[in-house]
Amino acid sequence: MKVSQLHETIEKIRSDFALEKVQSEADVETCVYALLRCLGWDPMNLDSVRRQYTVPRYRFDFALLDENEEVAFVIEAKAPGKLDDKSTHQLLAYAGTTRTSLGLTTDGAEWSFYLPLAAGTPDDKLVRTVNLRTDPAAVAGSVLSRYLERGRVLSGDAHAAAREDLASLVIHGIVETGWAELVDGSNKGLVRTITAAAKRAATQKGVKPPPGRALNDAVREFIGHGFEFPADLPTAAVEALARRSPSPAVRMCAEATGAQRSKRGAAWTYQGERRVEKNPTDVFVAVVGHLYEARGGVSFFKKLQEEIRGRKRLQIARTPEDTGVTGGEARQLPGGWYISTNLSTETKLRYLERACKVAGVAFGSDLVVEIAGVHGAEPRS
Repeated sequence: MKVSQLHETIEKIRSDFALEKVQSEADVETCVYALLRCLGWDPMNLDSVRRQYTVPRYRFDFALLDENEEVAFVIEAKAPGKLDDKSTHQLLAYAGTTRTSLGLTTDGAEWSFYLPLAAGTPDDKLVRTVNLRTDPAAVAGSVLSRYLERGRVLSGDAHAAAREDLASLVIHGIVETGWAELVDGSNKGLVRTITAAAKRAATQKGVKPPPGRALNDAVREFIGHGFEFPADLPTAAVEALARRSPSPAVRMCAEATGAQRSKRGAAWTYQGERRVEKNPTDVFVAVVGHLYEARGGVSFFKKLQEEIRGRKRLQIARTPEDTGVTGGEARQLPGGWYISTNLSTETKLRYLERACKVAGVAFGSDLVVEIAGVHGAEPRS
């Protein structure tokens, strides 16, 4: 497999979508054929790839066969924008009839990989989704190669990788649930523990801690951060937890008062006009709202929704519930929409970059974000 050829094909598909050339299920099948060729499959060889493969009660859109002409991978293709729960149920039902361990659904742009024989609901079987319109070609190519490259499928490596990645997702979900239980409500015990550690760190550095209320607010803001599973490191859930230890909050509290944080730590400049916010979350919400008002209204929100949606969360929606979070973690935007703030600061910055892309402005020049201690968003001197 030539990686450069795969990336070129992904870019060609991205261009075809941008030019609205991909309109029907037949067009999507053309995209599938092109990528299968790059990944080592020969669509012209009926011993390797079968279109409309029929078994009792079902017909597969694509069946990828091993050397014994047994089904090794199942693909369910739909017209652009037509993927839904029915598509997933069809895929899983097809795979179940042949005991196929790997499968995907696609509308040409969105490619969702499943372990059909895994336990649980359809959502529990979802390993990874990649979008050829929005994800960089290198990222999309890596995901497609990991699960769909012919040699890896036939050797079992693709199945093993999918199982490993799904296990990591399960671990991440368990930890995220445990963290949510810890920080739910006031949880004074957790706040006291981290606050005490921050005070000790301040004493050791010879720095006077900020006032108690400011310190408590900083700790509560820190523990309110959610987790994000790294897109390019599918086995790194535990590493993500290590990066979210209390130390950033301890350093932040020991080095600056609440007033200093507001002045130095969270600000944004749009086309020359600079504004200071209380914290990174306020920057995130303010910038998204400003881009909505300045660059496109509801159509901006709808496009951004597609850019930042997660595996199970829309992130931005018309109601707080539809964002995928609850309580105060969903903040209201101008126009009546809501956006999830249950994100790391790094994720907020990445989503702001995507928001700029949707709005047609340059992140880093038209919009400059300043957040103390975050790489790529340092305050100006």
